[in-house]
Amino acid sequence: MYKKNNDKFLREVPVDWASGLMSTHPVVFITTVGRVKGKVVPGVAVIATCVDTSYQPPYVSFSTAVYQHLTGETKTDKRGHTNTYLNLCQNRLFVVNLPGIELVEKMDILAQPYPRKEYRDKIKVAGLTAIEPFCLGQHHSLYPSLIKECLAHLECEVVDIHRPKGGDHYTVTGKVVSCSYVSSLGPSSDEIRLNLAERTFHHFGRNQEGNERFVLTGKSLYVKTNLRFHLEKTR
Repeated sequence: MYKKNNDKFLREVPVDWASGLMSTHPVVFITTVGRVKGKVVPGVAVIATCVDTSYQPPYVSFSTAVYQHLTGETKTDKRGHTNTYLNLCQNRLFVVNLPGIELVEKMDILAQPYPRKEYRDKIKVAGLTAIEPFCLGQHHSLYPSLIKECLAHLECEVVDIHRPKGGDHYTVTGKVVSCSYVSSLGPSSDEIRLNLAERTFHHFGRNQEGNERFVLTGKSLYVKTNLRFHLEKTR
């Protein structure tokens, strides 16, 4: 359906197009940790819905599916909660790891779901390196790892987990307690942003047939403007 609005035509589409029209955030790897019968269960999930939701204090939020995505599942075939959600309920800590485009091939490995009792350390499976965080390890006995090969890391303590009414994802919000990044991104926040724009990638979901995924990388674009958001601080 098309509607005329200010001499422009808008097309109305089904509401399940929403995720495709809002897919603008970079891919991140969320690491968590929990236990199953006393055994430590390190977790990592590929997330394309992570965004900062508060400047002071610094909060970030992301969404994790209510139920595990397994091959061949149907809407009525509920395989249990995701390992990410279960780990967060147990441990309430997570790390946002921001990968560069060189890690795009690791995405499918890290996104591979496993039943909780058969869970594997996907960081090792992907050939990546888990290292100790700067802050979380000082204040908690059990904590998620940083992924060494990623460009930047945000160490977070959970402040809220909730499921919007009728939704198929939980929204998780964490307070950032430590930040780190690789020195090759540059010394200033402006240089870091520009390098991240060039080196990170965005996931725009899969095609209708389900056999391809849309991944975008791109260089930064300068836009001169006098507009400034008062909540933002110049660093």
